[in-house]
Amino acid sequence: MAETIGIVGGGALGSLLGAKLAKAGHRVRMAVRSPERREAIQREGWGVQVADRAEALADTTLVYLCVKAFDTAAATNELAALPATVGVASLQNGWGNLEILERVLPGRPLVAGATALGAYIDPSGALQASLAGGTVFAPWDATEIRWAEYAATLFESAGLRAETRRQARPVLWRKLVLNAGVNPLSAISGRTNGDLLDSGPLVNLAEAAAREAAHVGVTLGHWEVGVDPAPLVRSLLEETRNNRSSMAEDLARGRRTEIEEIVGSILNLAAEQERPVPVLQALHALVRAAESARADALP
Repeated sequence: MAETIGIVGGGALGSLLGAKLAKAGHRVRMAVRSPERREAIQREGWGVQVADRAEALADTTLVYLCVKAFDTAAATNELAALPATVGVASLQNGWGNLEILERVLPGRPLVAGATALGAYIDPSGALQASLAGGTVFAPWDATEIRWAEYAATLFESAGLRAETRRQARPVLWRKLVLNAGVNPLSAISGRTNGDLLDSGPLVNLAEAAAREAAHVGVTLGHWEVGVDPAPLVRSLLEETRNNRSSMAEDLARGRRTEIEEIVGSILNLAAEQERPVPVLQALHALVRAAESARADALP
């Protein structure tokens, strides 16, 4: 059955979802801030309707939020104009996105999503994607689980692997742990996930960073005691072997990364716990230094 689905964000992930859902026969509406991305999406001929603001998604049943974590507040303010019956599923990196959504959109059906889909836009502007990774959806707090099931069903209708869980925070922390282990190293080294996996020293660093993040999550109740994230890191790197993280793409192109929303959020929580996280601190400092160097090099 064809549904009317919204997407906010025209980057790699949003574009991938728009293309796949439209091909599956759904009516897709996309809100895309960048004029260049709007034109590129229209040229692709995916059959999606593209607008510059989220108000154009008023007739949708569910909106997938795919903007960068540092743009969550601005996007959420636009979503407030939609009918209260429209659900929102966040597929973002970082920690704290759902709290922003809940604060601005009280009573709205909200879904937390954690995806391992790999997608990036290459220098020619073409969308490149790895569909091996799965996606997990969970309802946020008082939201009924049927909304998470609906978000997953739409993914499955488009040929994308998806499943549901009942608790959102453990789902989001698991993704945060994996992102903290993989994304900064991918960005600093400029390597694909497969290259990280094939390098003993780098994969060891990724595992060490993930373990530090997992330990912080144990104290918060978001990670199970005694569960080693290292096998999950290796599995993710294998599933997305040909992919480079979004942080690597952003750093390579001189754009702002999500290092604060991913690693910075863990550092803040670790400080509250008075827990040492030296590997994460080092990765955070290195990415911030690389960002500054890129910015200084721009004309």
